[in-house]
Amino acid sequence: MALRIVEAHVAERHVAEAEALMREHTKNPLWSDARGGAPGRVISAVVGTSRTGSLLDRLWRYEAGDPDFRVLVLPVDAVLPRPRASGGEEDRPAPGSAAAVSREEIYAKVSDASELNRDYLALVVLATVVAAIGMVNDNTAAVIGAMVVAPLLGPNMGLALGLTLAERDLVRTSIRAALAGVGLAFAASLVMSLGLDADPRIPELASRTRLGLGDVLLALAAGCAGTLAFTSGAPAYLVGVMVAVALLPPTVACGLLLGEGHLREAGSALLLVLVNVTAVNLAAMATFVAKGMQPRTWWNAQRARRSVRWGLAGWLLLLAVFVLLVFFFAAP
Repeated sequence: MALRIVEAHVAERHVAEAEALMREHTKNPLWSDARGGAPGRVISAVVGTSRTGSLLDRLWRYEAGDPDFRVLVLPVDAVLPRPRASGGEEDRPAPGSAAAVSREEIYAKVSDASELNRDYLALVVLATVVAAIGMVNDNTAAVIGAMVVAPLLGPNMGLALGLTLAERDLVRTSIRAALAGVGLAFAASLVMSLGLDADPRIPELASRTRLGLGDVLLALAAGCAGTLAFTSGAPAYLVGVMVAVALLPPTVACGLLLGEGHLREAGSALLLVLVNVTAVNLAAMATFVAKGMQPRTWWNAQRARRSVRWGLAGWLLLLAVFVLLVFFFAAP
């Protein structure tokens, strides 16, 4: 059972309400200390991950007017005495709570994973090198290894979450990282095609030029799984492989085939990339909405609803266009 320490800094007049709320969300004992530098108390409790989101929502309603109000959520590696076995009261989400973990935790994880930095670019280049060599040599194990390394989950989840919450900064950051990652993978594979023999008949390459409904379903499943990983507290790096399956190999295949002059096959691989990016983001955004991700304040919630409507409609329209192109113009 995953646990968190929730540390609430509350005003004196709301101490009783905060303690009652925290007792509703955990059977573990509370502890309380004076809030240094400001009147009020610091109330702490060990809470199951699946209940932190609901607890933070309830605390916010009481304390939003207090300028010194703070809540810290800290991970817990171990607890003594040992908590109850999984499946008990702590594991069940609180009533009315959709996402298992708080939106603040989700936002922090997604925004960190969406940053464009040297490590991100280095991992993209390394994954591209491994994938290109694996595909040309028809080495499935090497291609799988490249997908483990590729850090493409974060920017796509960031774009979906940014549109869901109408967070323009997160949308811009995620688009930059996503374009940089895919563009760098394409450029690196195009350069590598000068020294590699990318025969479109090689199974690992040929499979990225034959598009079908299964590819769309794979990308939709990857988007849903990535979102569920972030909203449930599951290890996101495991699900990142699914998104990399949808994005990295076809991008690398496109660069290799274009460099060898196989224009039709390269076009089919590019179309697969576009289909997968669209399907991943559509599914991720729809899953965030289904899990109840929305801003706390009503004015931000109104803006987010507009963003969700336009975002879902746009992704759905793009997916429909690309699927039509798949059926009418893709290479057999």
